[in-house]
Amino acid sequence: MNHKKSMRIFWLSLCLLLVSGTVIIAVVQYRSHKREAEADDQVQENMDQGLQTEPSLETDTLNDGLAKDQDQAADTSREKTQPDVPTQPASGNTVRYQFELKENNGYLDVYYYHTQTLFLHTGIPYSTLTMEQKQELMDGKYFLDEQALYGYLESCTS
Repeated sequence: MNHKKSMRIFWLSLCLLLVSGTVIIAVVQYRSHKREAEADDQVQENMDQGLQTEPSLETDTLNDGLAKDQDQAADTSREKTQPDVPTQPASGNTVRYQFELKENNGYLDVYYYHTQTLFLHTGIPYSTLTMEQKQELMDGKYFLDEQALYGYLESCTS
């Protein structure tokens, strides 16, 4: 009798663990989608105000490696010369920036493009940047995607 009771408790505990895990995953996914939807709404609002351009048809794959990430971050910094004017690539498609890097209270912070909505507090002190990196920030540092952003932030910390 004691063995059956132990098995029931075991299976009940296992089921509760599975249900709670499923609920946690669902909540995380819901919040992630909600955050993406809010960002998309903000981008749409910027597009309506004429600050954002049409999305680019060209995308990079994740399998291109770290070298391509660094090249892309360098290309992005070369493409963007004026903070409020989107750049036209050679293909004729317009670039759609998602993030911009700013100095805030002595640290680097990442914001959604042309908003005051904080995406990431990096914890990287502004004082540790090179003069070239500081100049890039003053000119406006924009990124197409998280991959390019993280590649650039990694270069700032090394």
